[in-house]
Amino acid sequence: MKFTSQLSARGPYRSKNGLIFGVARGLADHFGFSPFYARLAIVAVALLLCLWPMVLLYIAAALLLPTAPLSPPLTARDQDFMIYGQANLRGLIEGLSDQADKLGQRTRRIEDLVTSRHFRGRKSP
Repeated sequence: MKFTSQLSARGPYRSKNGLIFGVARGLADHFGFSPFYARLAIVAVALLLCLWPMVLLYIAAALLLPTAPLSPPLTARDQDFMIYGQANLRGLIEGLSDQADKLGQRTRRIEDLVTSRHFRGRKSP
C-alpha cells in the first residue's frame, strides 16, 4: 500500500481493516511489520505486566489515533486536509467558492444561449 506508507510518515493511524479498533494493524503499518507480530506483542505485554493497564492504554490509543482514510486523496490539497483536518479548511472553502463561481458563469452562458434570438428562431424538427 503506497498510500499507507505515505501516511505513516506523518504518524500512526488506526486501520479500518483491523480486528479490534484497528490499533495493532495501524501501528504495524506505521512501523513496517506484520500485524500478527503487533498483536502478539500487545498480548504479551498485557499478560506480562498487567492486563487492565494495557487494556486502558489500548482503548486510549483507539480513541486518540485518527483513522486512516478509505481512499487516497486526489490532490495535495485533499491530502493536507485529510492529515491536518481543519487547519486547511480556509483553502478548502476558497476552492469550493471558486468552483461555485465557475458553475455560476457556465449557467449564465447557457441561459444567455437559450434565451437568445438565434436560439428562439430555430424550429424543432
